[in-house]
Amino acid sequence: MTIVRGAFSNLIAPGYRKVIFDTYRERPVEGNKLVNMGRANRAYIEDVNMAGFGTLLEKPEGGRVIYQDPLQGNPKRYTFSTYGLGFRITQEMMEDDLYGIVGNKFSRALGRSVRHNFEVVAHSILNNAFNPLFYGFEAGIPLVSTLHGNLRGGTQSNRPAVDADLSLTTLQAAVEAFHGWTDESGLQIADSPRYLVTGVSNMWVAGVLLGATLLPGGNFNDPNIIKNLGLTHIISHYITDPDAWFLLSSDHDMNYFDRRMPTFSNTDDFDTGDAKFKVTRRNGAGFGDWRGVYGSPGA
Repeated sequence: MTIVRGAFSNLIAPGYRKVIFDTYRERPVEGNKLVNMGRANRAYIEDVNMAGFGTLLEKPEGGRVIYQDPLQGNPKRYTFSTYGLGFRITQEMMEDDLYGIVGNKFSRALGRSVRHNFEVVAHSILNNAFNPLFYGFEAGIPLVSTLHGNLRGGTQSNRPAVDADLSLTTLQAAVEAFHGWTDESGLQIADSPRYLVTGVSNMWVAGVLLGATLLPGGNFNDPNIIKNLGLTHIISHYITDPDAWFLLSSDHDMNYFDRRMPTFSNTDDFDTGDAKFKVTRRNGAGFGDWRGVYGSPGA
């Protein structure tokens, strides 16, 4: 596609007071609050999980100590996709544009496209949190599941047994889940939630749960213990399921990588005189360990 004068005749006609284009304020970046930001310098990045040792085993008098080997799990590979977008303008359109739109402002509009791409890729982790095709160390097990396996046996869950909407009861159960998780050998770990992440439609419920001094919905003067946990509410405009909600710790393993930072370039076509503008980037996102995240798609 090429931007020609016939398709944008208004831009070469005098008399307009203002051309409304790319004048809207942008939201602050949201994705960088949800992922660990990183840079990649090779075609892919891999992580692997391991299990240490279990608890001590009783040694009978005169008996031998039982020896145990550490266990290695499966690698998680992060790969990167290339994204790009551009536009082309005829030389005549560039010359006759009376409002300075087709050059500078169209280029700035590409910048907004770059920013939106980051949000989409960064949020792809939570938007695929229940998708078994989007997994970490365990093939077929998504970020949020009731079937996370330990390397030394047993399973753990970071999802309600029956999916439910955000409420006082479900939030309390999510907080309790953090206190019950173990490492790959079944030993207790110290993990606690820090962020409650919701879409826009859940902002009201989250505001009441985290802000009320007294127990929400109660008839007595019971204190709202949830408020004392110091959870921070993050409203995401890029979560695609309006009912989904997540509880995150600051030690989660959701990761975003830039393989090639956004690269803007432009050139002129020798034969036509057209000006060509483009931007490309390479990036990717995913997770390895599921610990540090609890969620539900809602009822």
